[in-house]
Amino acid sequence: MTSEQKQPLVSVIVPNYNHARYIEQRLDSVFGQTYQNFEVIILDDCSTDNSLEVINRYKDNPHLSQIVVNETNSGSVFKQWDKGINLAKDELIWIAESDDYCELNMLEELVKAYLAKPNVVVAFSSYVMFTDDGYLSRSKKRTTQYFHGGRFVRGWMSQENAIMNASGAVSRRDAYYKLLSKEHMSYRGSGDWLFWSQIASQGNVAFVRKNLTYFRLSPKTVTGQNMQSGLAKEEDLRVQHFINEHYHPSPWQRHMASVMYRKKYIGEVSWVEQKEIWLFGFLRRHFGILVP
Repeated sequence: MTSEQKQPLVSVIVPNYNHARYIEQRLDSVFGQTYQNFEVIILDDCSTDNSLEVINRYKDNPHLSQIVVNETNSGSVFKQWDKGINLAKDELIWIAESDDYCELNMLEELVKAYLAKPNVVVAFSSYVMFTDDGYLSRSKKRTTQYFHGGRFVRGWMSQENAIMNASGAVSRRDAYYKLLSKEHMSYRGSGDWLFWSQIASQGNVAFVRKNLTYFRLSPKTVTGQNMQSGLAKEEDLRVQHFINEHYHPSPWQRHMASVMYRKKYIGEVSWVEQKEIWLFGFLRRHFGILVP
């Protein structure tokens, strides 16, 4: 293995829209990484606040590759993802959402996991959910698990988006050009679930069970707005249909997808189904799909 393979280059894509309030913390956590072999591409989607004023403070940082400002708003964060990936030059992609932030060793940990097993196409970490009022959840596990991508999609992604926080994942850039469909760009909220399912299916998946990234929840975010409008319910169903059609989950996996969907959007599942959810999660976490 060459030194370049040991230290793969990472293209960091920072899509921003009206996050002047948060983007300084985001960019400080990117440029301050202990792993330093990266370029940064900042995409501003025609912000109307003072985002550009904050962004331009970083224009002389040696890691900054380019700042691209849209003349009109694209209307889709996933179109911005696509633009950033097409501008990227490096082996790995990190989509660092502008309202999140991360630990300064996140890239170091994810790249290490990416290199530790053959044919890893995506490495992602546990995350801490938080709001402006405080932190909501923290994972206690510290291990790294490896999964066969196809089984990961059927066993995890068919029920829910296991890579919910894009800011805590690195993936191979070449995998993006092998997607079955670019349909994710037509979504408002659930396109990341479709995106990561198609990426993961192409190789192996590394799950670093450490709290390396911080995922902001707010009613004003696209996720919050879609939940309130009911669009998320419709889009989640579209993703499940796509996965069923292309990756063929087992009857039990499809049953669990239906149960978890009803729990999320209706809130009513039977006592037996609640036990099934617990059992299914336990089996996935402790026995599932490990790569030798």
